[in-house]
Amino acid sequence: MTKQSKIQYAMSCITTEWLCHKDTFDKDENVFMETNKIFFGIITFGHNALIMADNKIIDWCVNILSGVPASEILDSDYLYLIQKKLRENGKKLSEENTCYLHLYPKRQIEKPQGFTFELYEKDKLPILYEDDRFENALNYNTKGETLAIVAKNEDDIASIVGADDYKRGFWQIGIDTLDSYRGKGLAAYLVKEMALETEKRNQVPYYTTWHSNIASSRVALSAGFSPAWIEYFSENL
Repeated sequence: MTKQSKIQYAMSCITTEWLCHKDTFDKDENVFMETNKIFFGIITFGHNALIMADNKIIDWCVNILSGVPASEILDSDYLYLIQKKLRENGKKLSEENTCYLHLYPKRQIEKPQGFTFELYEKDKLPILYEDDRFENALNYNTKGETLAIVAKNEDDIASIVGADDYKRGFWQIGIDTLDSYRGKGLAAYLVKEMALETEKRNQVPYYTTWHSNIASSRVALSAGFSPAWIEYFSENL
């Protein structure tokens, strides 16, 4: 897939997930949608914004944010107004999620030395859930991963990268490395390997991190990922 086709595919998956029109992110103006799935959320690929809100605040969102460029909505002044409105309703914004797509698959990563690497298919994953140290790579509650790659130092697991298929054909990659093994290039290498493995299976991988997690952002960039969209969602106070 080309860079643009991957971005278009991501847009399609998101509009399908949120039950909005397929050309939502192609419009010049912001798109507002009343929903009971979440109290408030914003998704933007940079051109416009999809703003989802409960019926209690949807009119307020339309009045305040209709003519505001997506980049300005995510600026401090409007985020303050949104936070204030949410707190009036017992909610707040969670951290900003920056979502990356694997747009540079030819970018090379040096293989860390001194480790062995093993691919775990879905039928072999249950044994990994017995080790609860890798919550950024494995969802121990839903156990919804489809693949994992494990890096070991002899018999000691140093790092795990997992991929889930919660969005059906749009695989999210998560990585976790034990503190004692960080700084050795494991995270970027494993994320890259998982991205390539995912694409071999004709799936589109993506990677999500918080904007303040610089180390995680560096991993994504090193592995050939590039920022594609940003999400903000509300949560209970």
